[in-house]
Amino acid sequence: MRPRIQILAIVLGMFMLAACSASTTKPAATDLPSSSSPAKLSVSEPWARAAAMTGASTSGGAGMGQSSAMTGTMPMTGTMPMTGTMPMTDTTTGSGGTSAAYLTITNSGGTADALLKAESDVANSVELHTMTMVDNVMKMTPVAKIDVPANGKAELKPGSFHVMLIGLRRDLKEGEVVKLTLTFQNSGKIQVEALVRKP
Repeated sequence: MRPRIQILAIVLGMFMLAACSASTTKPAATDLPSSSSPAKLSVSEPWARAAAMTGASTSGGAGMGQSSAMTGTMPMTGTMPMTGTMPMTDTTTGSGGTSAAYLTITNSGGTADALLKAESDVANSVELHTMTMVDNVMKMTPVAKIDVPANGKAELKPGSFHVMLIGLRRDLKEGEVVKLTLTFQNSGKIQVEALVRKP
């Protein structure tokens, strides 16, 4: 009789172990897939306008456009009334001209990000700006950031958002490269090289 009792006890023990292990195999909350992935940024087609320290455009025009003129001097803050597109000259810095850099930022992640600032050793000051048409006058305004939507992109292009290079420390000649350091809200710093070319 004892062997039968021992076998029965062993069988009952195995059933109890199986029941316990089944009740403790539920996935933890941390094992569940995340609803959104972090921002994944890439920068493409970076370029900068050719310009001279004297403020004259190396493309032969009076400014960033082919033949635009400014209605006044360019303020460092606020808005800039203009009759055409943004000029290359800068009469407020005392030395150096101005240029601008453009690029496309693509975010393949599920979380939005934002460009907070840009830096470059070719200019005394580097700012984020945008261009808007107000009452048939083109105005340039500094912005605190440029949003990069989740699974989307931000285009920095002529007539829109751009990186403003103010007070050039050297001529920007066609074919050269301008190094930019871009700082993002979530993704940190990304360094890019912008080819200098004519618009």
